[in-house]
Amino acid sequence: MSKLYRVEGDGAIVVTTSSGWEVECQPVADLLLRVGQNLVEPEPPTVPTYTVTGAGGETDQRPYDQEAIDDPSTPDEDRERWAAYLDARADYDAEMDRVETRRNEMRGRFMALRGAKVRRLPENLDAWADEQWALFGFEIEDGDLPHATALQLAYIDNEVIRTQDDGAKITAGIMRASGLAQEALDQIETTFLDSMGYGNGADAEGDPGVSDEDGS
Repeated sequence: MSKLYRVEGDGAIVVTTSSGWEVECQPVADLLLRVGQNLVEPEPPTVPTYTVTGAGGETDQRPYDQEAIDDPSTPDEDRERWAAYLDARADYDAEMDRVETRRNEMRGRFMALRGAKVRRLPENLDAWADEQWALFGFEIEDGDLPHATALQLAYIDNEVIRTQDDGAKITAGIMRASGLAQEALDQIETTFLDSMGYGNGADAEGDPGVSDEDGS
């Protein structure tokens, strides 16, 4: 029996989110893994090296680290190369963070719009958006998305999938719906439950995603 989702009689894989919504996980794991493949990652900078001579006269190139740079015998020109490397590494890390942030945004959109079919999703999301503005001052903006898509994404983000745990459960449900091998599913579940503090398959009583009807 899974603690992350339930399997209904017709085979539907259903997660109950922390806010009480039921979502049917779709068999799109192959597409989920391809999300963000158009994003270009920068090339990491090359670590400067230095030459080490062994007892027999043989030489070896080793990458510098901070300890080697701090050695008093390190040439000044190598210190300059190391400083330039650190600057390049900082730029690389910042660009990688930007790429990963964008990839995570794409994954979140895919999960909400393709990976999880929300049951009883309201038909009139414009009315919901007007209510958010009138009651709370929340402006639902279209951004770079078509209006209907932006509304659906905003509704799911604001009302349905509210926590990282919700996202992790839905990801596991997508993997199950897509036919991932049971051994891999068990490993995903064990890792997730450990991160939630249940550990070693301990009972997750009270967790909204648990159902005794799940015969898996």
